[in-house]
Amino acid sequence: MNPIESFFKLGDKVTGKDPKKMADWNYYMMFVIFIAFLTVLISYVTNFIQTQSIRSLGWAFVMVGILWFQYYGLKTMYEQRKLFNLPIQKPNLETTEQMEELFKEETFK
Repeated sequence: MNPIESFFKLGDKVTGKDPKKMADWNYYMMFVIFIAFLTVLISYVTNFIQTQSIRSLGWAFVMVGILWFQYYGLKTMYEQRKLFNLPIQKPNLETTEQMEELFKEETFK
């Protein structure tokens, strides 16, 4: 098997192609990435405070930009996970007789 195909099938092995497990997996991975960029931001800010290096300040601003988009991705994943946990409600369906009555009322108006 092609290494690229095996890499992309790794997610299916972890989640078993279950959408709820996939949403959880994506959320946890996004959270790990967010924490990683946050620690890099903290590192650059402390480096700037200690050395007064403009380069560290510039990279800190880059990390803030990345974290901005990561936050909204993380928020989207969180909302998706909440949707999977909502109870499923059956739709209120009409009988064929009720639909025929409504149709007759609409056509003769």
